[in-house]
Amino acid sequence: MFLRLVAAVCLGLAFVTPARAQTLEPERLPGMCLTIDPQQGSISRPCDIGGAQDFVLPDGGPGPIRLGEQCLAPRGGNYPALFAEACSGAPAQTWTVSEEGIVANGDDRCLALLGLSSRDGELIYAAECRNREWAQRWRVLPNNRYDYEPVRGRIHWQPDASLCLSWIEQGSFIGLAECGAVGDQIFSFDMSDPGQVRMRASCLGSNVGGSVRLGRCAVAPDTTWFFQNGATLSDGAPRCMEPQRESERWVIRMRACTAQAEQRWDFEAVEN
Repeated sequence: MFLRLVAAVCLGLAFVTPARAQTLEPERLPGMCLTIDPQQGSISRPCDIGGAQDFVLPDGGPGPIRLGEQCLAPRGGNYPALFAEACSGAPAQTWTVSEEGIVANGDDRCLALLGLSSRDGELIYAAECRNREWAQRWRVLPNNRYDYEPVRGRIHWQPDASLCLSWIEQGSFIGLAECGAVGDQIFSFDMSDPGQVRMRASCLGSNVGGSVRLGRCAVAPDTTWFFQNGATLSDGAPRCMEPQRESERWVIRMRACTAQAEQRWDFEAVEN
């Protein structure tokens, strides 16, 4: 083995030590990970420690991104997704992960999340490199111990458990509605750590004026929520969600956090 290594060095071959199993997460979308689907290629999915998110990344220099015994490379037209294919050492399969989180290959293409969308199943592709775009910034995380506990379900108001946190389509606001009957009520978030609360391709956010909305996902205090079952639901300000009765409807407002029951919520998990 030693003689083979010496011979390789003499021939001028560069060796890159592979890292442990890792995954890639958009810098501004915690909880979403690069996922390789056999038919669609590279897409964004909630992080789940699954094999489709389990990569070996180059460590300390250019090298392949491995998925099992295969290597990732872009395939397609203007928005080429990445697919796992036989390793060849081609420039398209040779990637560098910079300290700034840019993942670039030897063809000067950079890994990017289309539109920086939080939609489950959004395209991740090899784009023209533009270092200032947040859609091209990634975090490298260990996949064998990714501390993320995604949950999906309804959030009940504790003073009246028949009412749930809801996006009310008629009026486009966050309020209360009868659980399971009116409005969109299924949210997903990380039960173990503060973070984003998602619905569809959007995230809950708190406005300066005190209302709550569905909008673009980003890493910011107004889209970072702290919630544990049977407790308050607060943002990074911190302020707490509190339902208010306004014109015959329940509207969610952000108020100073108190110990009152009006600010307390319970979580009900639902099946995917």
